[in-house]
Amino acid sequence: NYSHTTYPVILTSEDFEHWMLAADRRDATPQVFFDQVTSEDGHAYASVQDRCVKPKATTYTDHKAYVIACVSWRSLKALEGDEETPGIVSPTGDEDDGWSNEDIADKCDIIGGVCGWPCNPDLPMDGIADCSARGVIDQAALDKILGENKGLGNVTVRGCTDATADVCETSTEIMSAWPCPSCAIKSEEVARRLKRAERRLLPDISSIMGDDDVDGDVDGDGDVDEDDAEISGEQAYRSLPRFRVQYSHYKLPDYEDVVSRPRVQLLAAKSLDGPWEKLYDPADPDTDPPMPVNMPPSKTDVLDVDEEQKRSMDVVSANKLNIAPTSCFGKRGPMYVVACAV
Repeated sequence: NYSHTTYPVILTSEDFEHWMLAADRRDATPQVFFDQVTSEDGHAYASVQDRCVKPKATTYTDHKAYVIACVSWRSLKALEGDEETPGIVSPTGDEDDGWSNEDIADKCDIIGGVCGWPCNPDLPMDGIADCSARGVIDQAALDKILGENKGLGNVTVRGCTDATADVCETSTEIMSAWPCPSCAIKSEEVARRLKRAERRLLPDISSIMGDDDVDGDVDGDGDVDEDDAEISGEQAYRSLPRFRVQYSHYKLPDYEDVVSRPRVQLLAAKSLDGPWEKLYDPADPDTDPPMPVNMPPSKTDVLDVDEEQKRSMDVVSANKLNIAPTSCFGKRGPMYVVACAV
């Protein structure tokens, strides 16, 4: 699923006659190949998604699955109409956040996606409808969901090789072979999310039970029973891979409420007929999202952002790559360094 197989190489020399390889595609990020080779086609939007999907989405790690990126040039608030952006989804899955194909057609300007057996690279790809041998959903099938191809560009979904890394280096394998991290949601986060869902259903619960009961006891009976203990325990699960979405050859639609940065949401289903489920809980500045097990805090993770910011895509140069040599070469002194594309 790469537009090109051109990759970068760094060569070094002390005398401009004898050259040695200092770095190549193995040292390149965020991927090993150039997506585009000209500046005209090189401008794109990209977004690296959360390190872990929500606990409820772990069901897709043992089924064939379709994962799509829904890109829209409208704000999330505009997509929801007069309703507010959906609240925190309980890890128990009590809240229904499914989208039908009609919802996809209404809310997405363009979609792209991958397919296969997540976390199960040994299973055959045959028998998965509208899925190529490279694990990419047939664009004609996606256009059928949209109702039309609006000609607004191309969307690709790729998996990060390491969910704990600060930089997402994308895999060249099919989705089935992308690494699936072990993730956990902190015990207090599980309890707080359950309590928030309860408060949405019973907005006056604090006045009935008292603030102390709401904050200290999940079921409100004043005691810490076995059910409370289970809720307060850390919830560990196998997550889908971390995803990177890229939107290239983009064009602006002709409606009026266009935002400057397109929004992207990732959804999964076990069939192209849907229903489609969002892979991430809406961002909540008051709670930490699920994280890979035993991962230390990262300075690159900005947690106190709202959902609108988190799902906004950033401009990238698809005809550029970063390359970081990891070996030492030569003695101290003059050096010639040459970069080339192969």
